[in-house]
Amino acid sequence: MKCTNRKLTRWMLLGLLLALSGYGVARATTTISSGHADIFEAEYEQDGTNAPTIHLGVHTDTGHYEPADVLLEVGNAAYGSTAAFSPTIASLLGANAWILLADLEVAGSLGLIEGGVAKAGFPPGSVTFTMMAAGTANPGNFALFTSSSSFRLSAVGSAVETTSFSITTGHIHYNWGFSAPGTYTFDMKASYTDANFGALESAVETYTFNVIPEPTGGTLLLTAFLVGTSLRRRFFRS
Repeated sequence: MKCTNRKLTRWMLLGLLLALSGYGVARATTTISSGHADIFEAEYEQDGTNAPTIHLGVHTDTGHYEPADVLLEVGNAAYGSTAAFSPTIASLLGANAWILLADLEVAGSLGLIEGGVAKAGFPPGSVTFTMMAAGTANPGNFALFTSSSSFRLSAVGSAVETTSFSITTGHIHYNWGFSAPGTYTFDMKASYTDANFGALESAVETYTFNVIPEPTGGTLLLTAFLVGTSLRRRFFRS
């Protein structure tokens, strides 16, 4: 009987851990898996009476969402070789990884999120996005990086490596890379120095990504073909 009780306790603990690990996914009311999305969008809001505030959210062509209400799905079509990028990307993400590409044409062809970063309503000046923490249960490494393979954000498991970046333009697209399938969470905030009101910060918001396991060989070949075509097109244009 004692042995049975121990086994039952173990199964109960395992069930509790699984339930807690899926909490972020379960509470999301909206799943975004394709199409254009400004994943990190900072909005400058002022009512004319009080000091302005900054709100950090997710913006798509169909509306605005609170980060806590959104599950950002990285489809298995994102899985492919990192050879087209610099060795620094491969050293963090591995020879193959899940990447939401900055090339919108390729991302659209693969049916993936066309992930951007944006600021809306701000006076002139730069907005800084800061990763405050990466989830302790994150299954792999993460990188937000430019087409020239320069890191904007990065994390090794739960350890944040590249903590922040700034933008002055209203809208820009980066590559979003993940080294392993599973659920990732990141705590983010946006900040801005206002000419009249000084330093402003948003609340810290939690973003959740669900990375789907690697595809079959046929889909992987299609991904490699489309990425290669994109890089060749870029080469001949330059």
